[in-house]
Amino acid sequence: MNHASLTGGNGKSASAGAAWDALPAPEISEKEFLSLRRLIHRQAGIHLSPQKKELLQARLAKIIRSQGLRSYQDYYRRVMADDSGRELCQLLNAISTNQTAFWREPAHFQLLSQEILPAWRQQRRAGLCWRFWCAGCSSGEEPYTLAMVLLENLSPEEVKNVRIYASDLNTQVLEQARQGIYPAARTAPLPLGWQTRFFQKGVGRQEGFVRLKPQVRELVEFFHLNLMDDFAFREEIDLIFCRNVMIYFDKETQAGVVEKFYRSLRPGGYLFLGHSESLCNIRHHFTYVKPTVYRK
Repeated sequence: MNHASLTGGNGKSASAGAAWDALPAPEISEKEFLSLRRLIHRQAGIHLSPQKKELLQARLAKIIRSQGLRSYQDYYRRVMADDSGRELCQLLNAISTNQTAFWREPAHFQLLSQEILPAWRQQRRAGLCWRFWCAGCSSGEEPYTLAMVLLENLSPEEVKNVRIYASDLNTQVLEQARQGIYPAARTAPLPLGWQTRFFQKGVGRQEGFVRLKPQVRELVEFFHLNLMDDFAFREEIDLIFCRNVMIYFDKETQAGVVEKFYRSLRPGGYLFLGHSESLCNIRHHFTYVKPTVYRK
């Protein structure tokens, strides 16, 4: 909520709104933490351990101050009373973690280019539509890296049959991702040739930034998705990236999400997890390929 809406709601001026921002947020009580913790788990599957109490307080402090609320219980009530879902969306944006990078965990991209794509060609899948999904795409570096890998390894005719879907819970990072604009330093992990081929350098006020060229951006379709919701694609997916997302879920939630991934994939399709994730101790129907890589 901005200062103008604060003025309309309680008569405070813009300067008074700024004063609210300067005030320290109240301490979160154990009861308030438990209420918000349960809400977050129910709505987003994110499991907050008792040790995350201070983290939650820090993430929500700015919202509490900007709305002039006296307690986290007041904030909880506001979220629950908002039928539009905007308050819940703001809460989930605040607590979601968004760490990503270009060329992150490169072994997956190398496996795709060196083994999976050649195997698909041998299976005469080259003429078919290839569908990829980055679940938990954050600010877009992962799906754009995937797009560059495909542009580097596929013929123009094959690229015409490619589509990359990219989803995230956080609506703010999705807006950043759609723009495809990043500090130039972020591209350092990529091959130098790719930095020239796939990016435009900013000039003037955009100096120090780069933007993905249209040929890369056009391959990716971003959309908002909560993995707790039911989801179904119009067509089967060939490969799913869900890396460093399920570490925030408990085992039961992980099993439910993995089952939905399984149903979304075509027979023979792949699921890639993050380097610290596995399906050990989770019920699933996948076949193990190698660490963090599974096949339907």
